[in-house]
Amino acid sequence: MAVILSQPAAAQASTQPTPQPGGSVPANTETPASDPSGQAGNPQALPSETGPDIVVTGFRASLNSALETKRGTLSSIDVIKAEDIADFPDNNLAESLQRVPGVSINRAGGEGRAITVRGLSGSFTRVRVNGMEAQAISGATTSDRGINTGRGFDFNVFASELFNNLVVRKTADAETLEGSLGATVDLNVARPFDYKKATLVVSAQAGYNGLAKKVDPKFTGVVSDTWDTGIGRIGVLVSGAYSKRRYYEDQFGSGGWNPATTDGGLCSPVGVTPVSPALDATQGTTATACATGVARPAVGDTLYGQVNRSTVFLPRLPRYGQFNHNQQRLGLTLSAQWEPSEGIEIGGDVLYSDFKVKREENWLEGFSFARAIAAPNFGKPQTAVREAILRNAGTSGTQGANLGQTVYDIDYGVFDGVDVRSDTQYDRFRSRFKQYTLHGNFKITDTLKASVLGGIASTTFDQTDQTTFLFGRNNTRQTIDFRQDRNQPTISYGFDVTDPSQYTLAPGSAEIRATPSYVKNKNKMVEGNLSWKAADVVTLKVGAHYDRFNFSNIAYQRANNFLVPTLTSQQLAGLTHLTDDFGKGFNEGVFPANWTAINYEQFAKQYGLDNYSGIFALIQNNSATRFVKEDVFSAYGQADFNLETLGVPIRGNAGLRYAKTKLTSTGFASSAAQYVTARNDYDDWLPSINLVGDLTNNLLVRAAYAKVITRPELTFLNPGAAVTISGTPSVNGGNPLLKPIRADTYDASLEWYLAKNSLLSVAVFYKDIKSYIQNQASQQTFNQTGLPLSLIANSGLDPNVTLFTVNQARNTPGGPLKGVEFNFQQAFTFLPGPFANTGALFNYTYVDSKITYYLAASNANTTERDLLGLSKNAFNATLYYEDKKLSTRISGAYRGPYIIALPANNPLQDLEGVDKSLVFDLSASYQLTDGLKITFEGLNIFDRFSRQFIDSDRDSTFVYAHTGAQFFVGAQVRF
Repeated sequence: MAVILSQPAAAQASTQPTPQPGGSVPANTETPASDPSGQAGNPQALPSETGPDIVVTGFRASLNSALETKRGTLSSIDVIKAEDIADFPDNNLAESLQRVPGVSINRAGGEGRAITVRGLSGSFTRVRVNGMEAQAISGATTSDRGINTGRGFDFNVFASELFNNLVVRKTADAETLEGSLGATVDLNVARPFDYKKATLVVSAQAGYNGLAKKVDPKFTGVVSDTWDTGIGRIGVLVSGAYSKRRYYEDQFGSGGWNPATTDGGLCSPVGVTPVSPALDATQGTTATACATGVARPAVGDTLYGQVNRSTVFLPRLPRYGQFNHNQQRLGLTLSAQWEPSEGIEIGGDVLYSDFKVKREENWLEGFSFARAIAAPNFGKPQTAVREAILRNAGTSGTQGANLGQTVYDIDYGVFDGVDVRSDTQYDRFRSRFKQYTLHGNFKITDTLKASVLGGIASTTFDQTDQTTFLFGRNNTRQTIDFRQDRNQPTISYGFDVTDPSQYTLAPGSAEIRATPSYVKNKNKMVEGNLSWKAADVVTLKVGAHYDRFNFSNIAYQRANNFLVPTLTSQQLAGLTHLTDDFGKGFNEGVFPANWTAINYEQFAKQYGLDNYSGIFALIQNNSATRFVKEDVFSAYGQADFNLETLGVPIRGNAGLRYAKTKLTSTGFASSAAQYVTARNDYDDWLPSINLVGDLTNNLLVRAAYAKVITRPELTFLNPGAAVTISGTPSVNGGNPLLKPIRADTYDASLEWYLAKNSLLSVAVFYKDIKSYIQNQASQQTFNQTGLPLSLIANSGLDPNVTLFTVNQARNTPGGPLKGVEFNFQQAFTFLPGPFANTGALFNYTYVDSKITYYLAASNANTTERDLLGLSKNAFNATLYYEDKKLSTRISGAYRGPYIIALPANNPLQDLEGVDKSLVFDLSASYQLTDGLKITFEGLNIFDRFSRQFIDSDRDSTFVYAHTGAQFFVGAQVRF
């Protein structure tokens, strides 16, 4: 039995601690409905009373405290207190944040990774840790978009137990750092002054995954104390969290879908001209053979003409895969506070996170459908179709050759001449986050206050291994059958896939790719703020902020992926193993339960792949290597006020923020074989106003306006480019001269606090997005590209006159985003008997947007679609029961479909997306004694599958996967 030390659920009197820089919300506090001091709008502090308060533990208490905090602030926020995180069945911070109205999450490997706020993806959200902007990076499978090299924040790096509260700020004010179009999210660790007595918490849980059938540990601990000394009050808090998680991920993957004619099309029948593939005796291609041992379709065959059309789509890599994930997460915090005298508080925080992941992906796939005719991978033209049934997939709305035509997906097919590959991808990465901050709050006079904050934060992401290992069998049969289930096709092969002797590992049937990479973010910041209470109803604020951000991405690769050793059948048998039983949760018999896969670690050690020696030596991948330095200076002035107009108390703030951004970016220009550096700068004036009208004691109305920006994604800023000066001059690369995405935002809400622990609210929001950023082709002179003139030196081209076709990210017109958000929380205390201990939380968000996407150089070639990552509909719902002993709740989170790529990465298809999802979690605890509580938690308890699709008309399955339900059991005791 796992044992946890926890504080008994009892009410205790205490003195409210002083708000701290970084937006920290002390645990178990209640806040007033209004804040005449004007501190409610301070991004460094949430409002709190300075007098005695009652500390109440439990889920209901945390809900009520969060509601009171929301009620008292001047801007629109939502808060999750520590009890809420600890008591919800949440693996990490993203899963905690999805309980907030308007917030949805992206999952990777079965757990939350990134968030979307009111339809805007993570790149539009600014995340601050202890008041300082920070960046956290993790990796993922290819289908989950791989390594995060953008501005989005990966929440799965941190253990939720390290944090005291989360704050989601949905409207902007002048004193809050710019950079967010969606929301500003504050993550705040616990501090010693949050606790009035010595506190010791030690916890342990056992986690069990229903698919992997493995048990893993999870530990947390907190030690905190304060002392009254001769130099004032001093407090120290240390916390730590460690967890291990081993789990499987089983999935069907198509690798995308291609028109049958892509990559040269299929093998033509005897007598058909032109002959495909061209006759080549070295590849076994003759007038009667597609390849060695593969006969061409007979004279008069009709299947070739039926299937080999641009309107017929085949999966690129029809395959099933089993992923073996092994991850460890360690987090540590150290916080110290010193109050030398009343009105002065100085402190520092250290946060460290170490996230280690080792993942092995094993696939068995038809490789020919993704390759053209080229040695040593002979590809689709040597593949003959023997049987075929097509599924009518509707009419194509994608611009191009298929526009307006009926399109088809293969529903059932038998193919000969398929090159089958056992594909193993081995990933190992480590993401380490470090942050050091110092803060100070100073009460200079009764009306004048000052605060300072400075810090250094860094994320080091080392992907020391990312190796793809393919070996297989050429020219065999593959059957693909979607007729029973479009998400789970039945796939079979013309040989025993469990017999190593049926495979070959040698040049021509094997490929080994090695692509390790190293990403580092580092930012340094300092800021100062002054607050002057000019009158009882007005507080004036000014402040300045400076931030330097450095980003680097250094990548490596092999010089020749097809340079592999030749192994005998006996050697290969000694370096392979059978995969674990595949298919639990899938339809029975859709795929072989086991197949031969490389024993990666054994092969790597024997042949030098583990240290990249010999034939596996690496070279730097210059085109993927880039550097960015960003300096931002900002300053603001703001007035907080608390007035009464026409008998209605009106509180709020109005202010203006100025931000100056200077950018230096470096990338590799492959055509010139050299690194180039580009510079850019821009500034913004950002006015804002927030108004709150207290119509009654329990009813208030909010209105807000702000001009906001979101800076360009880091991947777009690479100045590296391939410049072609022969034929049609062209440039392909990034765009360091991008301006930010700019928008005017409007927000209004009505909040009715109908009872304790209860809220009914509705909010409407409108974002007039003035500009957007997307990849587009255009005609520019070379000088207009901002690239160094040395790249076209001695070419004879006039940089001011000659037009180049430039393919790069560009600022394009934006569009409106509008939505409505409903939030309902109710404690059913009015019900009889035990039903009085129940309650419910429900929120629903609808978002609509239309952005014009430019698909080619011509402005006429466009389409109107939602923003990437936007779900029109999302809701969260929780039912709970809590009495003195028992606490239970079940939660459901729904997110509608959304786009992840536009245009799609495969031809003649418009987009790629993620299908709708509904995931249920639960939590239960029982208080055995005043100090001992038994706990049980479940994540994704019904093991819901996730689905990705390609093409909005055909809706073809891209990925269909599940990771199993996750459960935790333990006990708690706190002193």
